[in-house]
Amino acid sequence: MALWGGLTLQRAIVASRLNDADTAYAHLARARRMATRLGEGQNHFNTEFGPANVSLHEIAVAVEVGDAGRALRVAAELDVSGLSDERRGRMLVDVARAHAQRRQVEEATTALLEAEEITPEQIQNHRAVRQLVTDLLTMREPPGSDLRELADRTGA
Repeated sequence: MALWGGLTLQRAIVASRLNDADTAYAHLARARRMATRLGEGQNHFNTEFGPANVSLHEIAVAVEVGDAGRALRVAAELDVSGLSDERRGRMLVDVARAHAQRRQVEEATTALLEAEEITPEQIQNHRAVRQLVTDLLTMREPPGSDLRELADRTGA
């Protein structure tokens, strides 16, 4: 069931990248039902599949379809303490993307700095993060020192 759930989450991500929000959210609902049956604290086949991981993917889907409000609401209530550093870092990047959609530069920068503390290699070497930091730099004149320093570390 964990593998099936993980694949269902991937289907949700693909649908969101195709800008098909209805299909993406339907896949998330299906995955949430499976995750509820499995419960938290499972890591079958290294999937980390469970309710928290479904919520993490809901944040990613919401950001992809431009629903920053939903992404930030889900993130505010999500306990990611049981997930791997990689998943927690990725979630914070999506939170930063949601803040950027709302032009909340300081909040986006804070989320990226928190992600960098957890998984520095993911933040400093990821093309999407570099683009996000570049976008944030254009939203604020002059950019804050934290953002400028992050830009230096990411090569933005």
